[in-house]
Amino acid sequence: MAWGRFVCHLAIKAIYHDAGKGKSMNNSLKRMILWGSSILMLLCALPMMLWCLNLINNAALDYDYAGAGCFAAAIVYTFSMVTAIAGLTFARKSYRYGWCRVLAYIQLAAGILILFPLQAYAVLTLPPLLILTILYLLGVGMRGRPDDEQQ
Repeated sequence: MAWGRFVCHLAIKAIYHDAGKGKSMNNSLKRMILWGSSILMLLCALPMMLWCLNLINNAALDYDYAGAGCFAAAIVYTFSMVTAIAGLTFARKSYRYGWCRVLAYIQLAAGILILFPLQAYAVLTLPPLLILTILYLLGVGMRGRPDDEQQ
C-alpha cells in the first residue's frame, strides 16, 4: 500500500510540478521514472513472452481466438523489449522522447487491441505490460505546453 502511494506521489509530482522549483527537478524525476519502468519492462518481457507462448495450447482449447491472442501477446512483449531499450538509450536526451512516446503508444494500442481475442487470459497476461507502459508514458511525459516553452 505504501509502495502504491509512493508511485502515485511520483506520478503526480512529475505531471504537476511547482513553478518555483523549475524544470530540472521535473526532468530528473521523469528520467528516474523512465529508467525504472524501462528496466522493469526489460526484465519482465522475456519471461512473460515465454509464458504467453506456453499458454497457447491451453487457451486454444478454452476459447476460439485465445490461442492467437496469446501469440499476439508474446509478440507485443517482444516489442516491449524494443521500447524499453529505446527508453534506456534516450533517457538522457529529452529531445528524443518523441520516438519513445510513439513506441509506447503503439505498444499500448496493441495491448488494448489484443484484449478481445485473449478474453479471460487477458487478466493473466496483460497487467505487467499495461502497467509498465503507462509508467513509461509518465516518464516520457506529454509534450510541453506552448506557455512553458515561451517562459
